[in-house]
Amino acid sequence: MNLFYQPNIQFVIENVSFFISNIACEQFLVPVPKHAHGNESYELHYISSGYGSARINGSVYKLVPDMLYITGPHIEHEQVPYIGNPMTEYSVFFNIHKDTSSPSCLDQFINTPFWIGENASDLHTLLKVIFKELKHKRVGYLTEVSALLQQAVIFLVRNYQTPRPGTLSGTHSENLYESRGFLTDKAFLYEYRDITLAGLSMHLGLSDRQTERFLKDYYGKTFAQKRTDARMSAACVMLKKAGSDLGVIAENTGYTSVDSLINAFKKYYNMTPKKYLQLHSED
Repeated sequence: MNLFYQPNIQFVIENVSFFISNIACEQFLVPVPKHAHGNESYELHYISSGYGSARINGSVYKLVPDMLYITGPHIEHEQVPYIGNPMTEYSVFFNIHKDTSSPSCLDQFINTPFWIGENASDLHTLLKVIFKELKHKRVGYLTEVSALLQQAVIFLVRNYQTPRPGTLSGTHSENLYESRGFLTDKAFLYEYRDITLAGLSMHLGLSDRQTERFLKDYYGKTFAQKRTDARMSAACVMLKKAGSDLGVIAENTGYTSVDSLINAFKKYYNMTPKKYLQLHSED
């Protein structure tokens, strides 16, 4: 499910003006490159299902269902979905302008450019209602969406006053361990066609033996198994795209021939690519 809306909604809470420019719900099958937002720009990220990880201002965080995080002005962030169960994220992009002449209940929110933690309110239900209104466009839907978004802002402010169990805090070695997981996920998602154990080891700053040990400990899989996971996931995505034939898929996923691709696919999914595509079409 990938949904995008540009409602261009404006509202004011106390002396703070909000402009909502983009609202989206999407499942990430490929990484989201590093980026940051400009002055007075914020983005709400809510993980509704699936798993992934994010590197935010140099630190790595695990993304799990019902996790919420906010990235404000100039906060660099990038995301990597887990191949086996990629995350689905609701996002709301908005600009804020505050009248600085008086304090506001939103000051803590505005002055905290990055926050991450578990959702402490029923934000998921609220977001689903917002998307339902935007989809059906019934009479007064923009007014309804504006009211719901104002409620969402209040939910966010209340979240800032709760503990943040989603934050990965710990020793330097723990953060390094998570960073290697993030880099590994990114490598397999981007470089599944030509990735080698030696190349990944160099990327992680480890020997080949240390890399194999890390993969077994972190994922419970060998390098070869992780590479097959990545290639098969990519092959399925390509199969669903119109015009992608098996020759092209074999070339793009690192297999030397169509027969090699078919044999690998049958071994992995217990069906041929043709049968997989037929089942997907029926679904």
